Amino acid sequence: MWRAAILGVCPLLLAVAMLGQSSGVFASRAQEDIKAGRYPQAEEDLSRAVEADATKWQLWYDLGVVRVQLGESELAIKAFERARRLAPQQAPPNFGLGIAFMKTGDLVKAQEAYRGGLALDPNDVVANQNYAFLLTQNGDFRDAVEPLKRLKSLQPENVSTRATLIEAYLKAGMKNEGEGEINQLLNAHIASMKEELSLAKLLLADGADRAAAKVLEHAAATWPEAAEPHGDLGMLLLQGQQFEAAVSELGHAAQLDPNSAEYSLGLGEALLRWRHDPVALQYLLAIRAKFGDIPLYKFELGLAYFDLTQFPLALKEFENLAQEQPKSSRVQYLLGGTYQELGELDKAEDCFRKAIALKPDEASYDLALASLLKKVHPTDLTEPVILSEKALALSPDNEDVKLLLASCYQTQGRLAEAQALLEAVVTSDPDFRAAHVSLAQVYLRQKRVEDAEQQESIAAKLEERKQNEVSPWGPGGVAGP
Repeated sequence: MWRAAILGVCPLLLAVAMLGQSSGVFASRAQEDIKAGRYPQAEEDLSRAVEADATKWQLWYDLGVVRVQLGESELAIKAFERARRLAPQQAPPNFGLGIAFMKTGDLVKAQEAYRGGLALDPNDVVANQNYAFLLTQNGDFRDAVEPLKRLKSLQPENVSTRATLIEAYLKAGMKNEGEGEINQLLNAHIASMKEELSLAKLLLADGADRAAAKVLEHAAATWPEAAEPHGDLGMLLLQGQQFEAAVSELGHAAQLDPNSAEYSLGLGEALLRWRHDPVALQYLLAIRAKFGDIPLYKFELGLAYFDLTQFPLALKEFENLAQEQPKSSRVQYLLGGTYQELGELDKAEDCFRKAIALKPDEASYDLALASLLKKVHPTDLTEPVILSEKALALSPDNEDVKLLLASCYQTQGRLAEAQALLEAVVTSDPDFRAAHVSLAQVYLRQKRVEDAEQQESIAAKLEERKQNEVSPWGPGGVAGP
């Protein structure tokens, strides 16, 4: 949230009064030099002043401040240390040392200096800011809480301070305190819309999605006619797969700011992922004149056509996209899927291989190619097995990969390996009907008739339940009770 605050020269230089005449003259001249930005002359005058009277800690402190401004950190440290020896009960020399050590990169000594100074003057705003900065930079978020709490009490209207305190609480694992601080900030109504949105972005960057959503919900309610809070909340809900809520927020944002490609195309994505495909297509066609040249729009339109089985129209969009974005693995993958649906299997295979070459660590691409090759060459499963095993290594919990690999193993006669995969699938997902069917087939080949019948019975019940869920009439159809 912060950068370290640099000691300002003019307000921090102490008035030099009651000095001996000689040192007073030099000190007075130094003040004039500082006001005029003549720091080299100020250093020279203050050096003469301390030569004339080396017992005044203020002169040594002022000399240290000027040397910090000149980038002479090592010399500044010597001046601040001399000031601290002369006045061990004064906080400013410690704070000066903190800045100088920060400049040299010695953050441990900088923390020690600030800690010592704050013990003498705990309410110095700049010192608390710098000390908290050092602690957060070092990952000491729990220790940073105290100086941040002091800053909050000193500057209760400072939203930046309170946002940093929230971040420190959450990063220190103090979840309840962090959420309480968020509630206090929002209830105080002191943050502007920009500040609340910035806080939400900070929380998102720290992985605190729930807290970010709370802030965005507050912002959207406080400024209902502003597009950005609704849009940011909608995009967050979309990432969290809360598609219905995302559609509501992004729809509102797109209405408030119809020229925003981010919100309009975010709404298109939310509708597609919510599987409201006809509505998504209708909406995308309605905004085509405004956003039709944007690659993401073409991608979404092609996906809408694909999901509605309008494969020739999907093919047109994906082919154009593939020319515009030849390095997009996702476009090659969807183009391959479209070719496969149209029966152009050689082209589909070529696209899947391009997708894998572009992004070798994407399991779904290996799965797609393995499934295609298994259908095209059912008697040669060498490559489908290699691809499926690679996909499983990339995505160990992918049940579709396990099902395909088990099918290959079964065809190859590797029944024990097929059995192990399928049993793992039905254990983790008891409602996966296809896995029960395949496991029944494996059991039959192993002469385990009772186990096979049990799996067939489970598969039949799952199919019946699926049909009943689909039927508007419920169990028994029209003639049912």
